[in-house]
Amino acid sequence: MKRFAALGLDVAITELDVRMQLPSTAEKLAQQAKAYASVFKACLSVPKCVGVTIWGFTDKHSWIPSTIQGYGDAHPWDANYKPKPAVAAIEEALKGK
Repeated sequence: MKRFAALGLDVAITELDVRMQLPSTAEKLAQQAKAYASVFKACLSVPKCVGVTIWGFTDKHSWIPSTIQGYGDAHPWDANYKPKPAVAAIEEALKGK
């Protein structure tokens, strides 16, 4: 991103999701949270990064399970619209922590 920004281009992360092999576990959810935070921090570190767009916010409507057998739970909120650890990690990244 820094190289593209150095060329004067705006950059963005689009259609982000972080899938995992099912079933999800606390360890996998923690790793997913770290991955989401890492992407948000990377964008925040580049002044010309104009944003991060997540593919979907809830696992309920995810495209992954029907496309990649055995994988899913890719979004920050679960299928019951409850926040997963990724939500807190994204919030912390946005706060600069």
